[in-house]
Amino acid sequence: MAGNPAGKCDFDRSPENLKAKLNNTFQLRFNQLEAIIAINSGESVLVVGYNGAGESLCYQLPACFSAGVTVVISPFISLIKDQIQKLTELGIEAWTPPDDQGYINAESIYEQSLKIKLLYVTPEKMSRSPPLIEALQVLFANGLLARFVIDEAHCISKLGCDFRPEYEELNKLQQDFPRVPMIAVSVPIAPHIKQDILKRLQMTNPRVFTMSLNRTNLKYAVENTTLNGGTNCIKWIQDRHTRYPHDSGIVYCWKRHYCNDMAKTLKEAGLLACSYHGGMTNADKEGVQNMWKENKCQVICATFETDIHKPDVRYVIHSVLPKSMEQYRWETERACRNGNVSDCIIFYNRSDHSTLDYLIRKESQKMEWDNLDRVAQYCSNKKVCRRAQLLPYFGGVNTEANLCEENTEAICDNCESANKKKVMNVKEEGEGEMT
Repeated sequence: MAGNPAGKCDFDRSPENLKAKLNNTFQLRFNQLEAIIAINSGESVLVVGYNGAGESLCYQLPACFSAGVTVVISPFISLIKDQIQKLTELGIEAWTPPDDQGYINAESIYEQSLKIKLLYVTPEKMSRSPPLIEALQVLFANGLLARFVIDEAHCISKLGCDFRPEYEELNKLQQDFPRVPMIAVSVPIAPHIKQDILKRLQMTNPRVFTMSLNRTNLKYAVENTTLNGGTNCIKWIQDRHTRYPHDSGIVYCWKRHYCNDMAKTLKEAGLLACSYHGGMTNADKEGVQNMWKENKCQVICATFETDIHKPDVRYVIHSVLPKSMEQYRWETERACRNGNVSDCIIFYNRSDHSTLDYLIRKESQKMEWDNLDRVAQYCSNKKVCRRAQLLPYFGGVNTEANLCEENTEAICDNCESANKKKVMNVKEEGEGEMT
């Protein structure tokens, strides 16, 4: 396998030139420009931001400017296909090796990599595909391996709630491919998890860029209930669809079989619902994903382990308590990535809390008990702004600011209730003065 001189890039990559071109072309968000320049300069970088905040652009744009190929390691096949489709539509060459190892060899992967700017692979393929590793080694030897991008990097940490064992193998990349820049991309995480990611990936002198953490278009609310999850969801969704019949949403359930039960319950109530979880085959998941995109399915009943994509999700419902604040934050970020207002509802049943607490204590560690209790405290607090409760956990948020003021259409339930009380008090004072 020979090297490719055509892989060299003549683009002026100086920070000054890049900054000027980007400012003239894009409306960049907080810390995006800084992250792009650092990545384009060959530094190792951790980018933290909510899904839809533009973190993908931070490495996709430098990939277009760089010689060689950028390898993106992502855990979700649906996400990989979605990214490749979008890049292809923009005229950017991207590719992922086929699932069947019998149809691909190292030379084929190498030759294909010379034609593209981004190579997408799963962590499982990185650890189980000798032809892929052989092709990467030849790219590295020829100076055509631009960088590694670890998407969903929080999955490498055992301190969070989405640890994936296959990510542990990625800590060898710095040893096997020395001097190749490492880019880690993560959803909002607590500071101690951030440090754990850097340690496990063995990132040397990394730059860390945290993008805005406040999703101003999400309307957080908690509804206390004594009913079961299915009854709550049917009532809320049917009322929503009476006003907005074409809206789509997600209902998160605790375990896979609950997804199937919830989808069945919603279907029996006349709603277009499907289940979607890690126990399904890739073909079945792709079928559901396509139905959802084509609006043949309006409600997806899912577990935390799955990643589903649609830009116009108008509501995310938790039929039971999320296991942690991280899980709740990550799941609500599936809502309306197109910027429209979306409802994020937790149905809080104290008996569910007791049941979940018992099950977690039976099979898990104390850290997970504490995580669940923190979510229960969030649900029980009817006074403090939901954003002021949620965001400080992830660091860098001014809790003194009125975070709901940035978009009054998406004001949380606690702030909305407080505003109504203020209006009533003013009205009563005015009536008192008139008498």
